[in-house]
Amino acid sequence: MQTPPQPALPADAQPPVRFGLVDMGSNAIRLQIVELVTATGEVRTLESHRAPVRLGRDVFMTGFVPPDVIDAAVDSLARFRESCTRLGVVQIEAIATSAMREAQNRNEVLERIRAATDIVVRVVSGSEESYLLTAAVRSRLDLTHGRSLLVDLGGGSVEVSILDAGEVVYTDSYRLGALRVLHALDADDGDGDPHGASFLQLLDDYVAAVEGRIRDHFGEVKIDRYVATGGNIETLADLAIRAGGARRDGEIDAVPLEFLKDLTGRLAMLSYRERMEQFDLRPDRADTILPAAVVYYRIGRAARAEVVLAPRVGMRDGLLQELLSGYVRHSREADRREALIAASHGLGRRYRYDERHAEAVRRLALEVFDATRPLHGLGALERTMLEVGALLHDIGVFVNNSKHHKHSWYLIRESELIGLTDAEREIVALVARYHRRAHPTRKHWGWAGLTAEDQRRVHRLAAILRLCDGLDRGHQDKIAHLQVAVTRSTLELRPVLAAGFRASDLALERLGLDDKGRLFQEVFGRRVRLLEPLTDVAAGGEVAEEGVPSKQARR
Repeated sequence: MQTPPQPALPADAQPPVRFGLVDMGSNAIRLQIVELVTATGEVRTLESHRAPVRLGRDVFMTGFVPPDVIDAAVDSLARFRESCTRLGVVQIEAIATSAMREAQNRNEVLERIRAATDIVVRVVSGSEESYLLTAAVRSRLDLTHGRSLLVDLGGGSVEVSILDAGEVVYTDSYRLGALRVLHALDADDGDGDPHGASFLQLLDDYVAAVEGRIRDHFGEVKIDRYVATGGNIETLADLAIRAGGARRDGEIDAVPLEFLKDLTGRLAMLSYRERMEQFDLRPDRADTILPAAVVYYRIGRAARAEVVLAPRVGMRDGLLQELLSGYVRHSREADRREALIAASHGLGRRYRYDERHAEAVRRLALEVFDATRPLHGLGALERTMLEVGALLHDIGVFVNNSKHHKHSWYLIRESELIGLTDAEREIVALVARYHRRAHPTRKHWGWAGLTAEDQRRVHRLAAILRLCDGLDRGHQDKIAHLQVAVTRSTLELRPVLAAGFRASDLALERLGLDDKGRLFQEVFGRRVRLLEPLTDVAAGGEVAEEGVPSKQARR
């Protein structure tokens, strides 16, 4: 595996360092040890292994990982730990995907692994998978022009992302993994050896049930490139190149969709054993390659694509980028924030949000957040979650203006937001939910299930959001920025008006501030005071990065 150019390293870079990477997929466990040459930024692969441990084999049917599979997983990671120790690995990053997300006994599995190997496995959400895979694909392909469709097919799920000019505007995860489809059609490991035209039709009908849901997100805008990742597309590309039906440009394989359709038909006519013999396939690839081919083809057809690109990158590539970026102190949080804000705008546009109002509330909320750090004690992650909550707090109006705060909560918690974990997305959804009406109580769905620490985060972020929503009550973006002062008993806000507005234009905002400021007073013990505004400052400017005043604030 090659690694993209890394951020510049300091002149006094240390000797080479080694890292271990673990991707516990539904169909196999992939393990890798890499070395970073700090003097040059070069990354070398020292060892790479694939353990055919099918964590999803029983999970997708029974909900549990059986004892023999747990034993196999622990054994694979124990041997990997020995290799890491032998090679002087300084850090191991391990992630698990859909099988572990769904396993009812996942805590037992993860604890067995930790006790035996001292490896802590992080179970990632579908949106986190998309985040890592998008980073990996960007290392091989220029996605900054036009519209890109990224599809990653694993054993248990398929992650679908749409990028516009390099920014993620939509991402979602579907239970349409190759192993899951195989089990759903009672075709486990070749038992009964299903194949032929009738089985292909059955597969096609099964995938078509989800295809329509995916197609709805493409709209009428042309998809400029269709990019697929996963072990199955790499095998399909190998077969297509061998047959003369595809081309390889450097590390990128390009397979015409019509050739993929023909290849799918040929695979369907062969038995499980015949696929192994004629195409030299591993047993755990010979069975899943057919449902995978159908999924890749149907999604490509729905996107009206002509070619599918296989850049031969995967979760480990994205994980490695994330790990190395952290090691050389590159700003992963800045990258994550950028991806999240782009995804939030995409979700907001899907539900026809008032972008001008959302941006105004976001700008004001960040100014209050930065000025009140001694009060709330929150960090960069919470600041980003406040941004997302501010951008999306009103999307529930799409459902109904009445009780729209509750609709916003539901839409956010049920949507994929690239870069947020499930727990973080729940916090953002609740922050948006409490931008109006009742304060949080134990009776509210979602609130009671939070930890005390997460309740504290929601309380504090919602208090800031509610306040700033009130400062743009008329949705006219009257306030260019705020001067904020914290005293022992008050929070003093002096608005700087945007061009064209006067002090008398804030009547609506003054009227609502008493109500909107109550949660802030309840949480922080400070009464909110709106001081006389300053005028004649041009509107506009950018939201600053954390701790940096915006253009308006610097004037």
